[in-house]
Order: sequence, then structure tokens, then C-alpha cells
Amino acid sequence: MFTSTIALTIFAALATAAPSLSPRQGGTFVAVGNKYSKTGCVSSDLIFADPIFGNGNQCQPLDRSGTGPAIFSYTTTSVNAGCKVQLYTGPGCTGIEYDAPLNRCTSTNQPLGFVSVDVICT
Repeated sequence: MFTSTIALTIFAALATAAPSLSPRQGGTFVAVGNKYSKTGCVSSDLIFADPIFGNGNQCQPLDRSGTGPAIFSYTTTSVNAGCKVQLYTGPGCTGIEYDAPLNRCTSTNQPLGFVSVDVICT
């Protein structure tokens, strides 16, 4: 028998386990892209699809949690009109800058991979 106490316990456990949005993320995103652990944007190397939160024109870590594998390839799958995705090989949008055009694979052989991102909007 499925009681309301069991249902509430399950709901509370799920709510506790769900990741929360950090204040920087807000509730909207300006772009979405696929992250890959190797060069070439091969599906077997897909880390996951990930949104870039905010309104653009703000540098942020490409791996927001800081716990994922290095990102060596990226494909922008959507981006707001008037915006473009730029990837960087260093923190704080330093290092080598790469454009990440819509639906095209962008790869780097730099030791740390892509570390930060800025979506430039006009």
C-alpha cells in the first residue's frame, strides 16, 4: 500500500538530491553546447550537453561544478540571436581564444582543454 507518508518521504528525498542552481546561473540560458572529453566531437566521447546560463557577456567556467573531465571539444547546439560562443584554454577567459560556431565542432590540443567560456552578445 502506497501511503501519503511514503510519498512525502520519496518526494523529500528527490528534492534533496536534485542539484540546485547557483546564484550566477539564474534561471535562463544564452547558449547550449555538447562537451566532449577528446578532440573531434565523437558521440562516444560526449560528456554531456550543457547550457550556459545568464544573459551573455560574462566569463564563466565551462565546467561549472569543477569536477568533470577535461573538455577538449565543444559543439554549440543553440545560441541566442545576436550572440556567439567563445571558448578559452585558461581560467577567467584567458589563454587561447576559440570561436565555437553553431553546429560545428571546435577542438583544442591544449593540455587543460577548454576551461572557460563567454557568450558575446551585441
